Amino acid sequence: MVEIFIVIGVVVLIISLAMVTKFRDSVISSDLYKRGFAVHMNLFSKIHNRAVLNKKKELFSTMKTTMENIQGDILEIGSGTGANFLFFPKGSIVTALDPNPHMEKYLKSNASQFPNVTIKKVITGFAEDLSAIEDNSFAVVVCTLTLCSVQDVATVLREAKRVLKPGGCFFYLEHVSDDEGKWRRSFQIHLDRFWKYVSDGCSCARDIPISLDNAGFSTVFYEKFCADQLTIFAWLMRPHISGYAVK
Repeated sequence: MVEIFIVIGVVVLIISLAMVTKFRDSVISSDLYKRGFAVHMNLFSKIHNRAVLNKKKELFSTMKTTMENIQGDILEIGSGTGANFLFFPKGSIVTALDPNPHMEKYLKSNASQFPNVTIKKVITGFAEDLSAIEDNSFAVVVCTLTLCSVQDVATVLREAKRVLKPGGCFFYLEHVSDDEGKWRRSFQIHLDRFWKYVSDGCSCARDIPISLDNAGFSTVFYEKFCADQLTIFAWLMRPHISGYAVK
């Protein structure tokens, strides 16, 4: 019985500390946390790919045509461990950007399994600041499971649009807040602070479609779906959107 109370006490303490933003930010910004999260994402990305396999195949099926029409390379923001390389067309030349430097070794290791992809450059940085990249540089920008974690969604979308060539395409697949009135949405809102603590600042309660609609792209298309094959531990992030936006 004593052990049970100890466990409950530890859980309550962790949740309480998670609610303190400064403490949470200091934890998730530590090098040890970043190393551990890179290991986690290398595993979780495979689980997530299985859960959304058909959606990703469908999403990226038009990428080859876009690259041929626009003539250019791919920028992937929030490239993580290279979970999307499986779906990229043959001859893809990728510039990969991620704020976590410990992702790079997994990214390069995974890339070696896919001869369809050549990594041109790896950049450690934040998607809000792509100032090192010139305007109209890429035919395609890819962003999956990233807008949930960035500090400023509007700025990221503005930067993605800026570095795209005219007619270039922004491909995205993100977990989002559930629809209004759904009880999962209430859980997402109330547990969001704790979720950020255990997932490197990721929010499980963002309404990303609104940001996409207001980003100034000439065309925006997305569809909502529920990734029911995700484990129960990822129940809060089952609601998804996938789609594209054209500059």
